[in-house]
Amino acid sequence: LVTNQLTDAHIPDVYEQVVNNNVQVTVLNSRQFCVVVDPVGKDGKQNFGRREVRKGECSFFLQPGERLEAGIQNVFVLGEEQALLLRAREEFKDKDEVHSPGDRWMIYGPCEYVPPTEIEIVERRSRIPLDENEGIYVRDIKKGSVTSIVGKSYMLAPNEELWEKDLPDVVEKLLGVQNRVKSRVVTYRVPHNSCVQIYDYKEKKSRISLGPALVMLGPDEHFTVLSLSGGKPKEPHRIKALELKLGPDFMTDIVVVETMDHANLSLRLSYNWHFNAKDEQRLFQV
Repeated sequence: LVTNQLTDAHIPDVYEQVVNNNVQVTVLNSRQFCVVVDPVGKDGKQNFGRREVRKGECSFFLQPGERLEAGIQNVFVLGEEQALLLRAREEFKDKDEVHSPGDRWMIYGPCEYVPPTEIEIVERRSRIPLDENEGIYVRDIKKGSVTSIVGKSYMLAPNEELWEKDLPDVVEKLLGVQNRVKSRVVTYRVPHNSCVQIYDYKEKKSRISLGPALVMLGPDEHFTVLSLSGGKPKEPHRIKALELKLGPDFMTDIVVVETMDHANLSLRLSYNWHFNAKDEQRLFQV
């Protein structure tokens, strides 16, 4: 590399070939940094496999063989409710703490941060604000357990991540939520004079919620989907629903009776009905 600091003019020798006659200078301001891969040391030797962080304000030319890892980057500025999730590429000593390769930890704002070469930034995180009727599913990547956080603002720990809850297609359709965020706790408003049954596959037990109420599903809970008869005459599995209406309501059916002499008699049956909800568990055993 020949720059104006070495000479004002240069005539190539017979043993030289101009590879690039337009090498641009790299300029960093006080809010920028970059990572140079395979940097050339002060002794002129190239350090293959190494990485070097250069912070602004400065300007320099890339030496032959050097390259920028991810271009010019801005300094990470963290607010009071923000943090960076870090992971050690190699052993790194942070004040009095030593991090082994693969260790994860977080740095919290407010601050400005430029990652050293031993560290990679996994993601940028912000505190998640939650209303009393909102929640998120959080998974511990060390234990594998999933919990639901409800009704408070929450910052994920280094060993935590958001967990996505999948629901059957029929439940997704009955919930009627467009583009549902799967990491958010599933909620359902049970109408008045109705009830829903929720089954916990981990505890192997069910619970029933009578409306009006707001139901929030735990990580291992699912709705019991009702498959009801409908039409005239009644046909099975015509109606899919999450809630069981308790009535009173009006219903009509058509019953066709065939006598011994092969005469058909069509009866229209109309009646009022309601559920006696004193024993809740029996509601879903009909």
